[in-house]
Amino acid sequence: MENLIEPNLHPLFVHFVIAFLMTSPILLLAASAASAESRRGQSIQAAGDWMLFLGVVFALLAVAAGLQAYYSVAHDAPSHAAMTTHRNMALATVAIIAVFALWRWSARSSRPSSMFSILFLIAIFALGATAWKGGQLVYHYGLGVSSLPAVTGDGHDHDHGAIAGADTAPNDENENSENHDDGHDHVVAGAPDSSTAASVDAMPIDYPETPEGVVDAFAGALRAGDEAAVRNFLVPNVVIAEGGGAERSVDEYAGHHMPADMAFTAAVDWSQKNRDSIVESEMATIITESQIHGSFNEKTIHSRMMETMVLVNSDGKWRITHIHWSSAPITGDHEH
Repeated sequence: MENLIEPNLHPLFVHFVIAFLMTSPILLLAASAASAESRRGQSIQAAGDWMLFLGVVFALLAVAAGLQAYYSVAHDAPSHAAMTTHRNMALATVAIIAVFALWRWSARSSRPSSMFSILFLIAIFALGATAWKGGQLVYHYGLGVSSLPAVTGDGHDHDHGAIAGADTAPNDENENSENHDDGHDHVVAGAPDSSTAASVDAMPIDYPETPEGVVDAFAGALRAGDEAAVRNFLVPNVVIAEGGGAERSVDEYAGHHMPADMAFTAAVDWSQKNRDSIVESEMATIITESQIHGSFNEKTIHSRMMETMVLVNSDGKWRITHIHWSSAPITGDHEH
């Protein structure tokens, strides 16, 4: 059953809604213009009525599947706002069409009036606007779509600065490319080329002695675009979680989101507001609250970031074994 509805049945039902409800008013308008005794007019009227009633049935199914998607599909702040607009438009549109269906059902034995057909046809423009908004969710925000098959492992939707597409997976043709919300790949300026990155052993560093120092040095390595240093602070099977997904190794992270993370961290300013450190024997948890300001990909960034890092002490060195990032736009209530 999980494979049947993944990512969601909403697009399937929507296509029936569009087909039935955009054809029905045209047929009913043609039937209203036909002679009352015309068999062709009667047949067209019956077809228009059936399409209207079936369209309402599929519209209700689409609404149910759409609400399930609204509460289950991974998304960030901008796409959530777009999803909410699409949901509200869909509920209003279905309510309007249901009124026309009840109106027509009450007079189904007679020909539809020209006024009914014209008003119904005008109302269908609301359906077109709602469908356009729904298309934006997929083609502009990339919601509910799978990652490219060349990328292995569990991908996820990053949310740095609560902007869609801030750091999405690069493709095989260019490790430094970034998949923006316009659906095209662009080269990230300043992102390192992982194919020519130096090995960890070739990049000796003054290794920090404390877990907090490792966390700060890791952030500095990302900002500097130093893949070798980034790798040096992570255990090989590190789990990096964000937006409902995770990458489960250094190699997966390097081949997926690391280049875009480097580009983002280098482009914006970070201001640490609070930090909690929990250190017990050979394990430490560092929780850091920061604010992010600046611009990235021609978008203004003004966000809060919560970062949790779990480190283990191995061979006398603290290394990161788990990272979790979450962010949200700063509103007036959260300004500090």
